[in-house]
Amino acid sequence: MQKARGLLIALVLCATIVSHTHPAFSEGPALIAVVFSRDIGPYRSALDGFESELKKQKRPYRLVDFNVESYSHNPDSLIARIRSKRPALVLTLGSSATEFVSNQMSDVPIVFSMVLPTPGPEGPDRPWVARTNITGATMEIPLSIQFRKIREVLPEARRVGVLFDPTVSGALVEEAIAAARLAGLVLVPIEVRSESDIVSRMEEVEGKVDVLWSIADSTVFSPQGLRHILLSTLRNRIPFVGLSPAFVKAGALLALSCDYEDIGRQSGEMAVRILDGEAPSHIPSAAPRDVSYSVNMNTARQLRVAITDEIRHAAASVF
Repeated sequence: MQKARGLLIALVLCATIVSHTHPAFSEGPALIAVVFSRDIGPYRSALDGFESELKKQKRPYRLVDFNVESYSHNPDSLIARIRSKRPALVLTLGSSATEFVSNQMSDVPIVFSMVLPTPGPEGPDRPWVARTNITGATMEIPLSIQFRKIREVLPEARRVGVLFDPTVSGALVEEAIAAARLAGLVLVPIEVRSESDIVSRMEEVEGKVDVLWSIADSTVFSPQGLRHILLSTLRNRIPFVGLSPAFVKAGALLALSCDYEDIGRQSGEMAVRILDGEAPSHIPSAAPRDVSYSVNMNTARQLRVAITDEIRHAAASVF
């Protein structure tokens, strides 16, 4: 009897320790700290998708929101506030929130959403991917999908130009050369070292490329650089694939974009697995699975590019 009572006490103590150390396994709704880089519409859409997945999986939860911008004067207090809530999991929305929280918290599971890597000399900068307590869903559309979509819209195009600064995006362009080749395309790298280089380089592309493709290169896409690229591609009738629907609205022919809500759902799927006990390190990060077009029909007419009804009807945005 004494032995059985001792075993029971040991089991109770063990359960108490597990519950205290891993809030994910406690009874009742899981408390999830949501950390916004900024409180903007796309992040709210991703959060809607995240919540819809938890509801679909019948996972009880409770959210508490934080905004990195609100704590810019005292960032340490943000981490202290998050820790005071003892969350089972932290959801970060956007790159700045993800980088900040992952640098400060290694003992709480983190799921990121709506992250775009910042290109650097050694390739895309994702400092958090090596950490064992974090996984999530990015906004980074795989190169293979980007080139396949370009071929769908512009089936006659073969030579794809890209403006880039080798010190910023050299590794990404090397990767893109191979991906383009697999898609039956030839990537034509056009090096720029400063904003002023863009003018001379754009004078050289006429007749050398069938389409100009964009990557997130900070040297290339300053406001002045973008303005010149838009004017030059329109003047020389070169289809320009921009980085976002905003580029298309400004005059680019095409952009590829992802479904923000579905990225949130992807993050929600990961969160459920973690709350069920799976380690974040066992869950690979995910690329967007729902990729759509934005097209500018006025630009298409000016460039004399035929956009099929199928592509136009499939587009998420038509300008």
